[in-house]
Order: sequence, then structure tokens, then C-alpha cells
Amino acid sequence: MTDRLPTREEVPLEHRWNLEAIYPSDEAWEEDFKAAQTWPERVASYRGRLAESAEMLAEALKTYFDAHRAMEKVWTYAHLRADEALNNSRYQGMMERARSAWIQLNTASSYLAPEILAISDETMAAWMESPALKEYRFWLEDLLRGKPHTLSEAEERLLSMAGEPLSAFHTVFSVLKNVDLAARLPKIRDERGVERPLTHGTYITFLESPDRRVRKAAFDAYYAEYKGNRVTIAATLDGAIKAHIFEARARRFNSALEAGLFGDNVQPAVYESLIEAVHEALPAFYRYLALRRRLLGLDALHVYDVYVPAIPKVEMHYEYDQAVEVICQALAPLGREYVETAQQGLTSARWVDRYENVGKRSGAYSAGCYDTMPYILLNYTGTLDSVFTLAHELGHSMHTWYSNRSQPYHLADYRILVAEVASTTNEALLNHHLLQTVQDRAARAYLVDRYLDSFRGTLFRQTMFAEFERMIHEQVERGEPLTADGLDAAYYALVKRYFGPEVAFDEEDAPIAWEWARIDHFFYDFYVYKYATGMASAIALASAILNEGQPAVERYIRFLQGGGSKYPLDLLRDAGVDLTTPQPVKAALAEFDRLVGVLEDLTAS
Repeated sequence: MTDRLPTREEVPLEHRWNLEAIYPSDEAWEEDFKAAQTWPERVASYRGRLAESAEMLAEALKTYFDAHRAMEKVWTYAHLRADEALNNSRYQGMMERARSAWIQLNTASSYLAPEILAISDETMAAWMESPALKEYRFWLEDLLRGKPHTLSEAEERLLSMAGEPLSAFHTVFSVLKNVDLAARLPKIRDERGVERPLTHGTYITFLESPDRRVRKAAFDAYYAEYKGNRVTIAATLDGAIKAHIFEARARRFNSALEAGLFGDNVQPAVYESLIEAVHEALPAFYRYLALRRRLLGLDALHVYDVYVPAIPKVEMHYEYDQAVEVICQALAPLGREYVETAQQGLTSARWVDRYENVGKRSGAYSAGCYDTMPYILLNYTGTLDSVFTLAHELGHSMHTWYSNRSQPYHLADYRILVAEVASTTNEALLNHHLLQTVQDRAARAYLVDRYLDSFRGTLFRQTMFAEFERMIHEQVERGEPLTADGLDAAYYALVKRYFGPEVAFDEEDAPIAWEWARIDHFFYDFYVYKYATGMASAIALASAILNEGQPAVERYIRFLQGGGSKYPLDLLRDAGVDLTTPQPVKAALAEFDRLVGVLEDLTAS
């Protein structure tokens, strides 16, 4: 082993993903790219003809989906090659060419939805019963569901033209946060006395430091910069929220929340139910914080103390092949087909690009398309976190593998609301397996603490964000502007409610009132609740798999096979998780409470 990163050419072939399975050479890609450039014209040739007959509409839809399928394959190869080495100008160029071709296709396809929606309800109802449109029925029903919220052609054109300036609020915030504000962040002296830059990326790392001085210094310095930019960020956020409300009202929704949930066919009651269930579980969270305070040996807990592990980190190193073995053992309850496919994908089939090399994109993800393997980009280091990351991304890839094998192209892609369920289910099964097999008391305590922290960061924190997002939209809908002082007060009150009496909330905690000013998701449109419902769903599914056995496994595999053939809530309901009731969230929070008790027992003196 050396400290020098290998170049891409130095990485052994067996450690790289097998992109040659998509195209044996760049020249083969060039041939397909050339062919892909003909698709926009072919799709556009049906413009003005969709209302002729059910057969003509079916022919146009087949051409549309064939075009996107071909373009996805071209894009996937270029994008994955580019991420292998961001310093490779050839592949960066190929990716940009593919991106441009995709934009051309989308532009050529833009007439499709308006023309379909212009067909009379009576005609479309009759056509939907015809054999020609049978395979496109769900896709068409979903499109037609939006008809009451679709405007005239001229109005749609105006809304489309307004899209770019309305999205500028988030762009302004992003530039302010990631360029201007980031440039002013100071250095922090770490636990070894070494000065290190404070950045958006290192901030949480500093908060995880066992040295409380480091945690407080990073907390104070980070939010000091946001304090000085609050007024500008508040004005920008106010504009972004008004943009959401404008679009919702223009499309005749009752609220921005209703509009934000419409795409997934989710009712606001699901959103409200999540918040109510978490409120009921806050005493268990307070109990967890009290345990953290005791384990950290603190007289008073501050908000900058909630990221540091309550249990000292236990070194658990796994070589890549060992990680695969442990993950496959953990996923054994999912059945032979699942495990054998996963094992082959992680090893001989070469789904995974395993290790870091010079210029490779950081982080991890699962990617691919209908006609490729469900690839995984990884930067594996051998830590326990790396093992969990591999299990997480494998969950995405297996979801894609099952969906692509079971659904036609136009129904294979699953929605964001269910996208994190399979990955988090894998993590839950891996955590359960490790707790069943690791005997060392300190290691077990570390595993439980680590899992409890994921509850804190996902179920509790993301729900708090969701509640704040609802609050600020409702405030603007009432005609009340967002101001820095008002946002500070509202956010601070919410943090106090979620963290309760175990946090001191004295002058040392005052900067948390400015945290709202750093959260990108508040500029999105009701997105964060999906993290919390995804985790709750995964815990419910993992529990059923472990306790019920084969019936639950069969339901879960059908969920993976479902892809985008149904709405997310219907897919989850078929798998045994009904998010229209508070039960799944309550069950997940009950598991959190149980694990707090386990950690109390493991750390009892």
C-alpha cells in the first residue's frame, strides 16, 4: 500500500465496473450517438397527429419511448466514463455532447403532453379500452390526472418561460452559500492543534470531533457567517416560496403543499401524519439525548454535541471481499435469487467501480439504464461506513435489476418517494446481522449508537425540516412576508421543541436559530419528508422480512419488481406498508425507543 492514488490506467480491471458491456469501444458509442441524433426528428414527425386515432397515438408513444431508451444508453456510458476520471477531457466532452442531444430530444418531445391532454375526455376514455393503448394505460392515466391543472397552450408557454427566472432564487442562494460565504469561512484548530479549513464539507466532521473545544469553535464560526447574511438569505427564500405558491395557484391547486405532493399522488394527510407521529415520539428522543449526555460525560448538552458519536469509534476493517461476504450473509433472508445476483454483481459481473483513483468522482451512487447493468460508483476504504455505503447502493441497484427485468421500459423507472426504501432496507438488515454476530460489547454499543444516529438525522431531523417548510409556505400563503428575525424565532422554537429539555438552550446554543439559512432543501418543493417516510417504510419492511419470513419476502420482491407501474403509496401498501396511516412511522419510532433501551443496557455500569 502507498499513499499515492493510482491513475485510472493503474487500477486492476477486476476492480473496475464493466462498461465494455455497454459499448466495447468508444467508437461503438460514437456510432450509437450518431444514430441517436436522428431520434428528435422522428419523434417530432408525429406532431399534430396524436388525435387521429388510438393506433396513431400508440405509434407515437412507442417512438417516444424508443427514443428515450436509446438516448439513455448513450448518456449512461458517457456519464459513467466521465466520472471515472473528471480530468479526462475526452469523456467530459462525450458527456456534454450526450447532454446536448438529450436536450434536443426533450425539446422535440415537448408537444406530446399538451396534444394528448387536448384530446376530449370522451374520445380518450374510448381509446383507453383499445388493445393499441393497453400497455400505456397507467402512463396515460397518470398524465391525464394532471389535466385539471394544465392550462391553455399560451398560458403553459408563459409558465414555461417563467420557469428559469423563478428558479433563480435557489441559484442566488447557492452562489452566496457556496462561493461568497464559503470564501469567508475561517480555519479551525483541530484536536491535534493543526489549523484546518472550515468548509461546508468539514463542518460536520468538526462537530464529530471528540474534542468539545473543536466542536464549539466550528459551530460558532460557521453560523457567524450565516448571521451576517441572514437578511439577504431571508429575502431570497421569501422569493423562492412565493415562486412555489405562484406556480401552485396558477395551476389551480389549493396550496403549495398539495402541488408539491401531486406528482407522487400523495395526499397532504400523509405529510401531516408523519409530523404528528414524530411529535408523539419526541419523549423517546429526549430519552436518547439524556443518554448521550451521560455517555459523553457532560453536565449540559448543547446542540453542537449531537453529532459526535456517544460511543467511541470501534475500528472494524473489512477488505472488499469480506464486505461482500458480510453483506450477502445479512441479505440472506431475501432469498437465494437476490443474494446470488447481488454477489455476482458485486464481484464477477463487475457492477462496482471499487476504489478511488486520480480524478475519480467522490462519494457513491447507483446508476445505469434499462439496457445496462445497475452500476455502482464507490470509493471503498474498508471502514464500517464503507460497508454500509456498499449495502445501501446495492439496494438501489437490486431495485433497478428487479424492476428492469419485470417492467417494460416506460414503467421501469421508480419514483424518488420509494427510491430510498430498498437501500435503507439493506442497511437495516445489515445492522441487524451485525448485532446478531458481533459479540464484543463495545462494538455492539457502537453499532447501536450509529443506527440511533441515523434515526436522529433522518426521521427526526428531516421531519423537523418538513414541518418548518410547511410553516413558511403557510405563512407566505397568508400574505405574511418572511423576514430574518421571524425565521430565526420560528426555527429556534421548532428546534427547542424537537430537542426538548435535555439541551441547555442558553447563549451557547443561540446560533442554531440561524441554521435555516444554510438548508438548501428549503428552496426545493416539499422534498425532505421523503427521507423520513422512506426510512420508516424500510424499517417496517425489514422487520416483516425478519419476523414473517417468506410471505413478507415475496411481498418485498414484488415491490422491487413493481418499478413505476403503480403510484408509490400503492406499491408500498402492497408490500405491507400503508403510509396513509401513522402506523409505519409509529412502528419505526417504537424501534428507535427499543434501541435506546438496548444502548442503555449495553452501557450500564
